[in-house]
Amino acid sequence: MAACALGENGAVSYVFGHSGRELERLAAQAALVEPVTRDILVGAGIAPGMRVLDVGSGIGDVAFLVSALVGESGSVVGVDRAEAAVAEARRRGEAGGMRNVSFEVGDPAELAFEAPFDAVVGRYVLQFQPDPAEMLRRLGGHLRPGGIVAFHELDWTGFRSVPEVASWERLCRLIVAAVEAGGATTRMGGELPSVFAQAGLPAPKVHMTALVGAGANSREVVARAVRVALTLRSPQDAPDLLRADDPDGEQLIERILEEAAAGGSFVIGPSELGASSRV
Repeated sequence: MAACALGENGAVSYVFGHSGRELERLAAQAALVEPVTRDILVGAGIAPGMRVLDVGSGIGDVAFLVSALVGESGSVVGVDRAEAAVAEARRRGEAGGMRNVSFEVGDPAELAFEAPFDAVVGRYVLQFQPDPAEMLRRLGGHLRPGGIVAFHELDWTGFRSVPEVASWERLCRLIVAAVEAGGATTRMGGELPSVFAQAGLPAPKVHMTALVGAGANSREVVARAVRVALTLRSPQDAPDLLRADDPDGEQLIERILEEAAAGGSFVIGPSELGASSRV
C-alpha cells in the first residue's frame, strides 16, 4: 500500500510502516494488482505525452506503470513522505533506466512544482488521509484546466467466501480491525464518489473488480491477505491464526487453502475500486 499519510496536525499515520519486509510486500502486491490499476488509469484517460503526479508513490510501482502509459514524450513525478520508500523508488528507477520518472520526498499537496500536471493519480492513498476530500481539493491546484484526477482504493466490506471458509473470514476481520484501529478507513473504495463530490469534482467514472479464487486455486488472494496481516500484527496478537513459529505465514496460507478446497469455496478479496474525473 502507498505511504502517503501526512503524519502531522492530527493526520493518520501509515499503519504498515516502512520496514524491508513491508517494501517487499508492496512489490509483490503491486505485481498482483497492476492489471487492475492499469485498467483504471487507461479508462481515466492517461495517455502518451502527459505529465502526471503520482501521490503516495511508495516504492514507485504506480509511477513506473504510468511511465509506460505516457511514454518517452511524457513524464511522471512520484511523491511520498517516507524517505526510505522514495530512496527505494529512485534506486529501482535508475536500475530500470527510466528517464521520464523522478521522485520527491514530501507532502504532494504542499510541494511546489515547476509546471502544472495533466493528471494526478494514486493507489491506496486516500484511505490514510484524515480528510481525503480536502486532499483532493489541494491536489487539484497542481492540475491544468481539464486535468484528470484518478484514484484506486480498497473496500474491505467486499471480502467473503462461499461456502464460508472460517479462517479466511477471521483473517479478513483481523485486517479490518487492525487498519481501523490505526485510524485509517477500510471502506474508501465505496466512498470514492462521495469524496469526489465533497472535493467539488464532477461525478467520477467508476470501476470495480476483486481478486478472487476457487478452492485450492486461491493462493494469490490468500497469500496477499496473510502478508498484510503479518505486517499489521505480530503472531502473538492473533495466536489462533498467526503463529510465532510461522514467520512467513505459510502454515496459515495452507490452512486456508485446505479449508477452501474442502468446501469448493469461492474466496473473494476486498473490492478494488477506481474513480476518475476531469477538473
